[in-house]
Amino acid sequence: HVYDKKTSEPLAFVNIVGNDGRGAVTDIDGKFSIVNGTNTRTLSISYVGYQPLIYQVNIGQDFQKILLEPKVFDLEEVSIFPNDNPAHRIINNVINNRDLNNPEKLKAFSYVAYDKMILTVNSDSLMSRDPALLDSVEMKARNLLTKQDLFITETVTERKYLAPGLNQENVLATKVSGFSDPIITFMISQIQSTSFYDEMIEIAGKKYINPISKGSTKKYFFLIEDTTFSATSDTIFIISYRPMKDTRFEGMKGFLSINSNRWAIQNVKAEPANDSTAGFSIKIQQGYEFIQDHWFPTQLNTDVSLPMITVSDSINNYPVIGKGRSYIRDINLNPAIKKSDFGYHEIEIEKGATKRKGEFWREFRVDSLTDKEKETYRVIDSLGKAENFDKMASTFQTLLSGKIPFYFIDLDLNKIVHYNDYEGIYLGAGVHTNDRISKRIKTGLFAGYGFKDKEAKYGMDVSWMVHKRSESTIQLEAYNTVIASGETRFFDDKNQIWRTSDFYQFFVSRMNPTVGGELNYLFRLRPLRDFKWNTGVRHQQKKATSDYYFTNELLPLDEQLTDFNFSELSLGFRFAFREKILHTTKGQLSFGSKYPVVWVNYIRGLKVANGDFDFNRLDIKVEYTHKTKYYGESTIKVMSGIIDG
Repeated sequence: HVYDKKTSEPLAFVNIVGNDGRGAVTDIDGKFSIVNGTNTRTLSISYVGYQPLIYQVNIGQDFQKILLEPKVFDLEEVSIFPNDNPAHRIINNVINNRDLNNPEKLKAFSYVAYDKMILTVNSDSLMSRDPALLDSVEMKARNLLTKQDLFITETVTERKYLAPGLNQENVLATKVSGFSDPIITFMISQIQSTSFYDEMIEIAGKKYINPISKGSTKKYFFLIEDTTFSATSDTIFIISYRPMKDTRFEGMKGFLSINSNRWAIQNVKAEPANDSTAGFSIKIQQGYEFIQDHWFPTQLNTDVSLPMITVSDSINNYPVIGKGRSYIRDINLNPAIKKSDFGYHEIEIEKGATKRKGEFWREFRVDSLTDKEKETYRVIDSLGKAENFDKMASTFQTLLSGKIPFYFIDLDLNKIVHYNDYEGIYLGAGVHTNDRISKRIKTGLFAGYGFKDKEAKYGMDVSWMVHKRSESTIQLEAYNTVIASGETRFFDDKNQIWRTSDFYQFFVSRMNPTVGGELNYLFRLRPLRDFKWNTGVRHQQKKATSDYYFTNELLPLDEQLTDFNFSELSLGFRFAFREKILHTTKGQLSFGSKYPVVWVNYIRGLKVANGDFDFNRLDIKVEYTHKTKYYGESTIKVMSGIIDG
């Protein structure tokens, strides 16, 4: 093991070369192994930011602890080179070989990942002090933090990938201290991208310009810090990087270990170059190995510092930190998988995943749980039951859907208050029954009043979830409300939480009082999981506004036509290519798609059931959010429609 001498933290990706020429690199836990022969007497150890060390090998000892002394280290820009910056040649080679080395460019792959995340307290200052100098409160805090952490979670996930971009993550097992609901695990799992080859790298939901993206040598400053050799005699270049001075973009800083074998990333460390406004800091590390004639990630590190969250012993405040470790195994770069092997959603939970026993976990854990980790599970599980942490997680998921849970009902936030130029200020309430009554059948009511049009609105609905994973749901609605004149609605609009694109509703001045009812069936088909379908029937009676002066041949010329009846059949779909959807206990949670999202809705109007019109209507909507490397995010929305009849 190789550790930081001051903090005792393991050091990942340290370069080690024996006096006999054999080399090794530490993994994310600071471990390495060299088959020791009689010729290996010393190890030359180098690591950016630390003093180089010549370590005398203890021949008779299998496990050896090596401590590296940190040095004052600061990247200073070097502006003068003999010719060009020699690091640019290496970086350009990496860029030119990105498609060759990017795992996401393979035709298919599969693996199993074991993830562990621990939240604890950064108590180095407390632990380094002489216990004899601590008072009773500090001593109590020291003893507690020695025995347990604040939180621990583990997950075993099987991932399958089929080009282009078809991805499936099946959660085989999950364990969260204090919770039986695994939603928190999945939020943590989204902190970093698995591959470091995309143009932009996502860290904690934010996109950063990749230092090995096209044109990066004009934005990033690169410096060759060290050169060493692998066990197969390939050259490894240790290159530091950070944004150039006087550049403004979302950049990162860190180190790249580039292997001359295919000019691939062997190890990478990265963190946001400027995290002073975020309120927290995140550092990621990734390790790759040459497997089945291709470079593939095998280990991932995530370290999070949360200085705005502290634990106090009434005298001192200690910031909370998170340590995430991912280990990838059972890698197959030529699996026999096909599209039919993929489920309805990108992330799904296997039945019984939260109830796996010790034998299953022992198979996938890299190391056995420490006494401290076992104590964390014991204490936090007990606390979770006493304080009902699962209820908190359930409340969080409900809030994400725009509702507030209250006993056996959920309050609909979008039914409480809104404003437009027709109704003025609208005040009301909307409720739906929740899982406490039934997990499959939901009933809802809403009522409200517009203070400008001086009219009450009300309605009710019933839904029955026929099949959860395919999102197959039957919905029945009845209402007396107002709808904007000429408004185009798609079947999932009512499920959307408020967006900036909805500001136009403030200025709507023409609306039609509408009494109606509809029956819809929503579903997904497993072979076409990027589509969500809706088919339904609807009948509405609409009243024209007071300044509508049209009539027909059946009415006197001085009499307005104000009542219109519509009987309609509808068929529509929403297509989001490779949308990342998490299947949770509360339903589905979308992480979006990087491709355009398309809605198509066809309506057939019929002169049946008192319908006045025979027509065909087709509406199409396309939304696309495009993130450019240096100019931020742009959203494009296009709508079009046609009516024939």
